[in-house]
Amino acid sequence: MAMTKTCLLFTALALALAETATAVPPDSETVEDSAEVNRPEAALARYAGTWRVVSIEANGETNSDDNRTILVENRPDGSWKLTADGREVASGTNTLDPLAVPKEIDIEITAGDGAGTILRGIYEIDGKSRRLCFRGGNGWRPREFSAAAGSDSVLVVFERQ
Repeated sequence: MAMTKTCLLFTALALALAETATAVPPDSETVEDSAEVNRPEAALARYAGTWRVVSIEANGETNSDDNRTILVENRPDGSWKLTADGREVASGTNTLDPLAVPKEIDIEITAGDGAGTILRGIYEIDGKSRRLCFRGGNGWRPREFSAAAGSDSVLVVFERQ
C-alpha cells in the first residue's frame, strides 16, 4: 500500500474516532429509543477514551500487511488525535447525529495529514467495539457499513483499550 494511501487511511480513521458534543439537526430517518442514550453528550461520553484500530478496509481491500499500532484518543471535549506507533498523525473535531439511522458523523481534520478535509460517515458502538464507515474529500455519506470495491468507502473497526 502506498505511503500516501496509508496516511489518508490513518487520517480518516482518526477523524472518525472522536466526536464533539455539537449535534446536527437530523436530516434522515430518526428513532426515539432512549432520550438519555441519544443525547449528543451521552454519545460523546461513550466515545471518550482510547480506541485501537483492529482493521481497515478501503474500496474492497483490507489492510492486513500493516503491523502498526494505530490509536485514537477521544477527549471529553470532543477533540481527538490519531497516532501511529506513538507518532501523532492528525487531529481534529467531529460532529455527530446520534438520532439518525444509521448514526451519522462528520469528521473535520484540523491538523496533520488531511488538514482541511471533512469526512462524512456513519458509526455504531457495540460494547467495546466500534465501527466507522466514511468517504473522504467531500464525498457523499455511506448508508451501510461496507467498503466494497468501487464504493470509495473506508470501513474501520476499533476496540476500546
